[in-house]
Amino acid sequence: MQFDRGASAVGKLADLPAGEAWWVRALRLWCDGDSGQAALREELARRLGAEGAVAVFARFTDLMAMILHHTRRPLMRHSVGCVCVGADEAVFALFCSQAVNDREEAMMIACLLLRADVAPLAVSLAQTLGLDLMRTAPVPRRRLN
Repeated sequence: MQFDRGASAVGKLADLPAGEAWWVRALRLWCDGDSGQAALREELARRLGAEGAVAVFARFTDLMAMILHHTRRPLMRHSVGCVCVGADEAVFALFCSQAVNDREEAMMIACLLLRADVAPLAVSLAQTLGLDLMRTAPVPRRRLN
């Protein structure tokens, strides 16, 4: 019996930083087929407006196509409603989050996931997506003392 460690639970979705949890949820929804992709588009439309959602969903689709076609092995994921996070999902979320914060770190992670020739393209796509999403994040309110 073969055991695929990429699906091994490494944590809980509720324990991830909000940005990483979003990437895991987006991965799951996108991979869930037409209904999941429709739900992801709706979520993006609420967050970004209709035009912004179309652009971000198209970029996310490009990123997913690149990742799914050029991974070193099939990417494992959990179901949309699962509360735990699998190893591959955690690495994917970390890769996407690091693409905004630390490109070198994201490149290293990308080279573990993907062929080296497509890693820089994946980092650029993830960085663009992450920046688009950060622009729509709620701004923390300052407390007046």
